[in-house]
Amino acid sequence: MASLSEEQRAAVLEAARRPGATRNGVARETGVSEGSVTAICSAAGISFDRSLTAAAVQARVIDLRAARVGLATSVLDDVQLARQRMHGAEDNRAFLDGAKAVAALAGTHVRLVAFDKDDSSDTEAAKSMLGKLAQALNVAAGEDPGEVVGDGAV
Repeated sequence: MASLSEEQRAAVLEAARRPGATRNGVARETGVSEGSVTAICSAAGISFDRSLTAAAVQARVIDLRAARVGLATSVLDDVQLARQRMHGAEDNRAFLDGAKAVAALAGTHVRLVAFDKDDSSDTEAAKSMLGKLAQALNVAAGEDPGEVVGDGAV
């Protein structure tokens, strides 16, 4: 910032005082770095309206949430397919492998849905349900009912 001329500083301040000015826009217009624009404007008591940035961030959060919902829905389709394969298994090993896939996919679905949920009680109920499901699958596959299929993490 010390290498900037008084004319450059004045140009930054003039551009920053225009209605709707943004830090990056001032930087592009004047050829001064964003950091220097921030420092010059802060020293002069000028701040930039960040409502557009906040709105863009909020829109991105909404887009990401929608993507997670879509992924969670697809994972449910995968759970159904894994269940069909599990029930079509010809031996206990294949059945258990299918059960592990179902448990892992169901756990993934629960984590995706829980990420956007404020109330953790539903998540805990789902974890408990998945744990019981894993034990039941072990019993059905002839395994030790105390052993949890998959890594046990939900």
